[in-house]
Amino acid sequence: MVMGLSVKVFVVLAFLVKVFTRALFSNRRFTIVCLSKKQIQSATFNLLRIPLLLSSLLLTPFCMANTPVPAWQPRPLPSLEQGVQLTDKEQVIIRSLIAAAPKLQQLRLQLLLNENQTALTTLLQWRSEQQHQRANANPFALMQFELLARARLTKLDFKNALPLVFNEQISPLTDQQAHQATAFVSSNPAQHIELLQELHQQLRAEISQQSQLETEVNPPEKVVIGSDTTPKVSEKAQANTIAELQRRYFSAFADYYLLSPVLQLAEPLVNKDRQLRYIIDTQVMITTPAGIKLSAMVVRSKGQVLPQPAILTASIYADEKGNLQHAIAAAAHGYVGVVSDSRGKRLSTEKITPYENETADVSAVIDWLSRQPWCDGQVAMYGGSYLGFTQWAAAKNLPKALKTIVPAVAAIPGQGLPMENNIFLNANYAWPFYVSNGRYNDNKAYSAQDWDDVSERWYQSGRSYRDFDQFAGLPNPWLQKWLQHPAFDGYWQSLVPNAAEYTKLKIPVLTLTGYYDDGQISALQYLKDHTANNPDAEHYLVIGPYDHFSAQHGTSATTLRDYQLDQVAHIDISALTFDWFDYVLKGKAKPKLLKDKINYQLMGTNRWAHAPSIAALSAQHRFYFGDKTAEGFYALQSAPTKKPVIAAQQIDFKDRSQSYNQHYYPWPIQQNAFTPDNGLALMSAPLPEEMEIAGTFSGELHIKINKQDVDLGLTLFEVTETGAYFHLSYWLGRASYANHPATRRLLKPGQAETVVFSRSRMTGKKIAKGSRLLLLANVNLNANAQINYGTGKDVSDETVADAAQPLLLEWLPQSFIDLPLRRIGSFE
Repeated sequence: MVMGLSVKVFVVLAFLVKVFTRALFSNRRFTIVCLSKKQIQSATFNLLRIPLLLSSLLLTPFCMANTPVPAWQPRPLPSLEQGVQLTDKEQVIIRSLIAAAPKLQQLRLQLLLNENQTALTTLLQWRSEQQHQRANANPFALMQFELLARARLTKLDFKNALPLVFNEQISPLTDQQAHQATAFVSSNPAQHIELLQELHQQLRAEISQQSQLETEVNPPEKVVIGSDTTPKVSEKAQANTIAELQRRYFSAFADYYLLSPVLQLAEPLVNKDRQLRYIIDTQVMITTPAGIKLSAMVVRSKGQVLPQPAILTASIYADEKGNLQHAIAAAAHGYVGVVSDSRGKRLSTEKITPYENETADVSAVIDWLSRQPWCDGQVAMYGGSYLGFTQWAAAKNLPKALKTIVPAVAAIPGQGLPMENNIFLNANYAWPFYVSNGRYNDNKAYSAQDWDDVSERWYQSGRSYRDFDQFAGLPNPWLQKWLQHPAFDGYWQSLVPNAAEYTKLKIPVLTLTGYYDDGQISALQYLKDHTANNPDAEHYLVIGPYDHFSAQHGTSATTLRDYQLDQVAHIDISALTFDWFDYVLKGKAKPKLLKDKINYQLMGTNRWAHAPSIAALSAQHRFYFGDKTAEGFYALQSAPTKKPVIAAQQIDFKDRSQSYNQHYYPWPIQQNAFTPDNGLALMSAPLPEEMEIAGTFSGELHIKINKQDVDLGLTLFEVTETGAYFHLSYWLGRASYANHPATRRLLKPGQAETVVFSRSRMTGKKIAKGSRLLLLANVNLNANAQINYGTGKDVSDETVADAAQPLLLEWLPQSFIDLPLRRIGSFE
C-alpha cells in the first residue's frame, strides 16, 4: 500500500541511501549485491521494499556487475581507548532492528548504540524472566555485558571504570556465585569470526535473491509513479528473513567487538579475585608406576583448612581455561578440584593414545591424589562423554580411594561410537584429529572440511568404508585401527569393566543422560551391565529431554530442537552433581530428585516419574507388523497377520539417487508432517486413553533376504490427532550381530531369519488419547554410516562392485515390537 508521502521525498531518500552507503563502506570489504539506479527508483514506490532496500544497502556498496567479490575480512579490533566505532548509518539500521528483536539481541544492539542504562534494564529483565522459567537459570548470566554497561555508565575512562565496577559486582560474592559470574572469561571472542562470515554470506545470498525478485515483480522501466502496488507474500518473507539475518549479524558483531576489550581487562581481574579465594596450581606433574608423566590442575579453597575429598575430572580435552573452570567449580563447593590430562596432552610429552591407557593412568592419578596432605583420602569423579568413559575406565581397577562417580552421557568405545550396534558411523570421524593432532585441542579439526560433503562424496563414489579417509584428504590411523575390530571384541572389551569387575563395584553411581543424547545407548549399557552383575548396586539414573551437551551442562534454552521443554526439565546439573557428592562423601541428604533408582522426566506432563529399575520399565504392549491399510500404512496390531509376507523391498545398492532410513536422527523433535520416501510405515490404531511410553523398545524382525547380511533401522513416532509427528526413539543395527555384538553370524540367503533387537534409545513421554504410534522400518543405506552390501565379507572392505544383485528383503508376519506403554502414574 502506498503511503501518503511525496515522490520527491522518496527520491531524496534513495539518493541519501546511495551516498551514506558509499561512505559507510569506503573502508569495508563487504560486497553482497550490486543494485542499479533503476532498482532503487522502483523500490522507492513500495513502502515494504524501502526498509528492505535500506537493509541491503547497509551491507552493500554500489559496484559494477562484473566487479569480483573480495574475501570477507573483519574490522580490526578496536583499541581500549576508542572502543567500537559505528557510523551514523550503521546506527540507523541497528535502531530499526531493535523493536522486533528478542531480549538477548536487544541487549547487544543497545550496547552497540551505547544505550547502556537501557541495555542494563533489558539484561536484568531477561535474567528475571529466565529465573521464572527455569530453575537452573544462572542469576549472573552475561555478567560480561553487565560489567560493560555499568563501566560505561560511570563516565570514567573504560580502563579505570571496569576494575572499579568489577570489584563492586564480583568481590562481595560467595565462591560459588563468583564462579558463576566469571565463567565468561573462558570464552574466546574470536570464535564469532566464522559466524560473522557465515551470516555475511547468507545476507549476500538473501539480498541478491530479493534484488532479482524486485526486478521480476516490478521491472524498473515499467514503474508508474504513484501506482498502487501490493507486495507479494514472498517479498514480505524475504524482508523478514533479511531483518532476522541482520539482527543475528549485529548480535555476533557485538559479541566479537564489544567483548574483546571487556575480556582483555577482566581476565587479570578474575585471576586476581581467584588468587584471593583459592590456591591454584596448573603445572602439577604426576608420574605413574609405569613411569608415564601426566599433567594436572589442582585448585583448593583458602577457606578450607582441613583436608577435603578430591573431585577429579580426567580429560583428553586440553583446554586450560575450560578445565580450570571445572577445577574451580569443585573448590567453590568446598572440595579439592582436580582436572588431569590424558597422556600426551597439555604438559605430558607421551604419545597420545585415546581410550587405550585411561584405566591405568586415571587409577594412578586417583592413588596419587589420595596420598596428598590436602586430600582426606577420598576421591570422586565427574564429567561427560569421554570424561564419563574415563570414570568407568578407572572403576574397572576400582582404586581404593575412589568413592563415587557421576558419569554423564558416558561413552563406551565400540558400543555407541565409533560404531553403534556394530555399524560404524561417520559422525565421529573428525574426533581423533581433534584430540590427537597436538597436546592441545585442534579446534580446526571439525571445520577443516565440510564433513557432510565428504560423507556424501564417499556415498556417491561406491568406494569401501576403509577408503573414507581418502575422501577427507588426510589419513586417519585411528579410524583404520578401529576398523580392524568390527565386532565388540577383546580390544573394545578391555577398555571397560567386565562382569567380574562390575560384581566388585560397590561404590554409589549417578548416571546422567538424555533421550536425545547421541551416546545414550552407551550410558545405559553401563547401567544395565552394572546392575545385572551387581543387583544391589546403588546406581541411580537421571534422564530427560536432553541432548549430548545439555545432559552434561544443562541448558539455557527453553526448547530442544524446536520442542518446548516442560518447566521441570530445567534441572541444575551442577547442583545435582555436587549435592550427590555431599550425600556420598559428607553424609548429607540424598538429592530430592532421586526418589527411586530410575528418574525420568515424562515429557508433556511437567513432572518427573520414578521407577525401581530399567527392568521395571520393560515393555508392556506387543505390536505385530500387519497388512497394508486403506490409509496406505501397514498396521501395528495385536496379533500376527495370516499372510505369508507382509511386504517386500527391492533395493539396488548401485543406485545412489536416494537414501534409506533417513528419519532416525531426531531433528527437529516435533514436526508437522513428513512423508517417508521408502521402507515400511507401520501405524497403530488411535490409543483409547492417555498413556505414557517410558523405557526402551525391543522385539524381533522376521525377514528373508537374498544376501548374507543387512543393516536395519527402526524409528518410532507419536502421531497426534492434529497430524504432528513427535520423534520418540530409534534403533540401528547389523543383522549378523543381532544375537551378540561380539560374534557375527551370517544369514542364510533365501531362508527366514530372526533378528532380535533391544539396544534402542530410552524415551519418556505422555501419549495423548487418540494419538497413534508410527514405526518406520527400513534398510540402513545413506551417507551417514557404513554400507553393508551383504556379501558376508568385512563390511569395511565391501564396495559397490559387491552390489551385483539388488537386495530382496521380505518382511515376515511374525515381526513384532514390544513398547513400554502403560497407564500414566504406574510408578507413582
